[in-house]
Amino acid sequence: MGKVFDNEGLHFFGIRVVYKHLIDEGYEVLNVRRELGINPQILAKKNDLLYFVVVRTATYPNMGVLTPEVASQVTLHALRHKAVCRFASVGLANALGETDEEMGKPEVDGEYYINFKGLMPFPQ
Repeated sequence: MGKVFDNEGLHFFGIRVVYKHLIDEGYEVLNVRRELGINPQILAKKNDLLYFVVVRTATYPNMGVLTPEVASQVTLHALRHKAVCRFASVGLANALGETDEEMGKPEVDGEYYINFKGLMPFPQ
């Protein structure tokens, strides 16, 4: 078995998934922050609207979760900048895993199943 993602590597992998999605959807990505604990992770623009994108990544069988505290903090920050908040939940599984436990341990240079359904509005 190869090297399994640590929290920082998993977080950055999810950011890369969302970054590619944004580019593919015609967004202009203005800034990316990969540090754990910094929110939002991605600042983007599309149709003259500014977007604050919070990315959370988890391993199989889980998905990234937006906590109420982070949602509140980013919403206040977005109001000051007239930005729209979006949440990107990413799930990552080891595609070569044969059991749930193995699937929950994606390897750094491995093969993956990625569960990402696009950008979601923040909960109200």
